[in-house]
Amino acid sequence: MSNPNVSQIAVAALAIGFLAAALSMLLLPIQPQLITGSSSSGKTPTVNVLLYAGEISGSKYGFGYSANNLTSPGPTLRFTTSDVVNVTVINAGKMPHAFAVVNAPRTGATVLFNAQVASSSNPLQPGQKGTVIFTPNSPNDQYYYICPVPGHAESGMYGSVIVTTG
Repeated sequence: MSNPNVSQIAVAALAIGFLAAALSMLLLPIQPQLITGSSSSGKTPTVNVLLYAGEISGSKYGFGYSANNLTSPGPTLRFTTSDVVNVTVINAGKMPHAFAVVNAPRTGATVLFNAQVASSSNPLQPGQKGTVIFTPNSPNDQYYYICPVPGHAESGMYGSVIVTTG
C-alpha cells in the first residue's frame, strides 16, 4: 500500500475547504447589507428610531413606523440637543431608497449632523437596512429628513425633524 505524498494531501484539503465554503454560501441565508454611518461614534444612543421606506403607490413614496403604514409626509421626528440618536432605516419598497436629515425637503439639500443612511449614488436596495448614529446639536430650527435618491423627496418621501434644547 503506498502512502499519499504531502502535496496530494494539501490539494485534497484545499478542495474540501473550497467545497465546504461554496456549500455554506448556497445553504445559509444571505443577510441584507448593513450600511452604517456615524457622527457620534463611541456614544451610547439615548433615542432609537426605526423607520421603513418605500412606495405608497406608483408615483408616491413615503416613510413610516411600519412597512404597512407608510405616509407622505412621513412621521415627525422630535429630538433634543442632548440626544444621541440611532436611526435604522429598512427599505420595505421595491426600488432603491436612502435617508438623510437635511435643511430642505428636496433632492440635493445639505445633509446635517452627518445623519445619512446610504446615499443617492449608493442607496439601500429592497430588503436592506442601514443605521446612523448622530447628535442633533443645533436647536430651534426646522429640519427635514428625505430620501436623497433623485426625485423621491419631490414624490413625497420626506418628513419633519424638530430639534429643541435639551
